[in-house]
Amino acid sequence: MSLWKKSEQRALPTSIDPYQITARPLFNNWSGEIVTEITAVAHSAVLASVTILADSIAAMPVELVEKKADRLVRLATPSVFEQPNDHQNMFEFVHQTMLTLALHGNAYIYAPRGADGLPVEMRNIHPHAVKGIAITDTGELIYDLGKVQYSSKDVRAIHWAILPNQLRGISPLETMRNTVGMGLAMDRFLAQFYGEGATPSSVLETDSSLTIEQARQIRDNWVESHYKHRKPAVLQGGLKWRSITTSAADMQMLEHKESIIRDIARVYRIPLHLILGTGGDSQTYQNIEALGSAFFKYTLLGWVRRLESAFSEMLPPLQSVRFNPEEFLRADLMTRVRAQQAQIMSGTMTPNEAREIENREPYEGGDQFVLGVAGAPMAGVQGGDLPTLGTDAIPPERSYRDSQPQSLIINETPQDISINMPQQRVKVDSPIVNLKPQTINIPETVVNVTMPDAKMVRRSVERDSDGRIISITEQRIEE
Repeated sequence: MSLWKKSEQRALPTSIDPYQITARPLFNNWSGEIVTEITAVAHSAVLASVTILADSIAAMPVELVEKKADRLVRLATPSVFEQPNDHQNMFEFVHQTMLTLALHGNAYIYAPRGADGLPVEMRNIHPHAVKGIAITDTGELIYDLGKVQYSSKDVRAIHWAILPNQLRGISPLETMRNTVGMGLAMDRFLAQFYGEGATPSSVLETDSSLTIEQARQIRDNWVESHYKHRKPAVLQGGLKWRSITTSAADMQMLEHKESIIRDIARVYRIPLHLILGTGGDSQTYQNIEALGSAFFKYTLLGWVRRLESAFSEMLPPLQSVRFNPEEFLRADLMTRVRAQQAQIMSGTMTPNEAREIENREPYEGGDQFVLGVAGAPMAGVQGGDLPTLGTDAIPPERSYRDSQPQSLIINETPQDISINMPQQRVKVDSPIVNLKPQTINIPETVVNVTMPDAKMVRRSVERDSDGRIISITEQRIEE
């Protein structure tokens, strides 16, 4: 079977396009405005909606947890979740991922794994760079980026909304082309209206024929007499004054602009008060805590879960990523104090745990659980018979529960104060060192020398008449 067994297919033919792209080939929507990711963020409602989503989620701390015995234990944050790549920190990376997801409905993250099972780096891939998606015989996804191809082992895809048997998610930018296009068209019309001409505040009308010089003189006299004061006006020569106000059509256009803002906020489920929208919001404003909790629950939670699932797929088994919304949902001081007080008195939290939430140092004995219910005895008091409440076998390091510091002896007199420190004695046993004798065995060295056989040689010397040696002749004598 072919590697490209199954590829993405459009459900509708090219002649039927709900976004009116093929119906109007010169434009991509009925308004006649070109709607792209660049022009879309030029609309204030789109820019406000996508940035508040990206800012809110990117501001949440990213934590790494591991499941041990049905309990989540927090682990040290890997460096790749602090510096995903060489030019982005984690805030910028998550912010970029959210912008891509909110505009295009799809986000692709290149995250190859290392030997330890963690990503070596994480980089965002623009959805337009993904030219095609295919499924192999083994069910693995192949992403075609033109010159290179990556499998689903190295690329993680995040979708905003995806239909069955589809490989790409629905794009909010495509579904809102007409809505965003209308908003852009209105902004362009108003800009041209006020940029190319001006509407006068009033008109002086007459049935008589006036020359240019006469009309200019009447206008200047009117401005000089009535500018910035409310003196009675006296008109002569059949002149009539008429004020020019905003027409009903202009008022309806402004109302329609607000309805477009409400439509965009409705798609992203952004409360209107967060993007300074007006009208259509019948909710009763409550305290900041309730508004923040509702925004997180009904708007941010779904986006957070998408990112958590994608990041957790890049980790070893039993490890997962969690965005901590504690600071985002942090209540006011009085509400936190009352909630912590109720938990302390009910035995579900220790005072030091409450102080840790408020970033305050612990105190001695603050790790003991107490029951503040009427008629119930205290638990875990030093010197008492009742056991200490809690599930930790070993108290936290910050606890002073098991330590028994020796108190100082203070003798006070009217003249002076003497402090006797208790004598500290340290008993250290002398170390015993046993050294065994070392035995060194050196093997016997044997040297074999081969001597050459002796040779019997007869030497003859020939001399001249003066007794000088002329030659020497050697002859071997056989045995």
